[in-house]
Amino acid sequence: MSRIVLGNRGSALALAQARSVFAELTAEWPDVNIVQRVIQARSMQNPADALLGALAAKQLSMVVASLDELPAILPDGLTIAAVTRRLEPRSTLISKGQKGLSELTTGALIGVRTPRDTAFLLAQRSDLRSELLSGGLDEDLAQLANGHLEALVLPAYEFIQLDRRNRLDTLLEADVFTPAAGQGSLGLVVRNDDDLAFDLAYTLQHRPSADRASAERSFAARLLAHSSHAVGALATVSAEGELRLFGAVAAVGGGLLVQAEVTGEAAEAAELGRELAEDVLAQLA
Repeated sequence: MSRIVLGNRGSALALAQARSVFAELTAEWPDVNIVQRVIQARSMQNPADALLGALAAKQLSMVVASLDELPAILPDGLTIAAVTRRLEPRSTLISKGQKGLSELTTGALIGVRTPRDTAFLLAQRSDLRSELLSGGLDEDLAQLANGHLEALVLPAYEFIQLDRRNRLDTLLEADVFTPAAGQGSLGLVVRNDDDLAFDLAYTLQHRPSADRASAERSFAARLLAHSSHAVGALATVSAEGELRLFGAVAAVGGGLLVQAEVTGEAAEAAELGRELAEDVLAQLA
């Protein structure tokens, strides 16, 4: 019997994501021995780097990871074989009293996941302060409950994946707080030379989600290679196959915010992403 090793991080969110993929793959491929393995990052190592390194070293057959946690350009020899059906791509603002972003008090301390998030937060409210969160969702919510933080800005899909929809407050539209490229989607990453792993992963491919992710990630990859700004993007695909890509960059220190959009055929998703990136780079020049 062929053996496939799925790799994922050990957080509650990553385990929930991996379990869903494992269940679908085992149902689809009953004759393949599919097992799960948690990969722990070494001290100071990026979790995505640990996963991709284990995959490249053939310790894993497939990596299951949120696309917003993967680098915009994967290491040589690795490819995203499939993108699963996307959950909610926007971020959510969680606050006491369900305040909106404009209603938060001056100087309020807001918990965010990444420095990228801080940049987009400050682009809207330069008077706010941010703190990077390092725990799980329950720990984050506890810091809000005990008054250490006035609000949280987090990817909404985390609440959905962990069955905490009841805690979702305000969804932030892309022109207010642009999500990270691929946010809300899972990527299944394999080695280019592993045909079996690719075939298994591809059975979970959701084409509209994959097209959206392709446009967003190509936009981010182009910009991150040529600027030091924080990058966000959100693509949608209509029933007729038209893709609309909204992209934005924000200065890491706050202040600057450039937004642009493009429409075209979903089949040209990656090219549309690069085209929009060139537009934004021209505006930055």
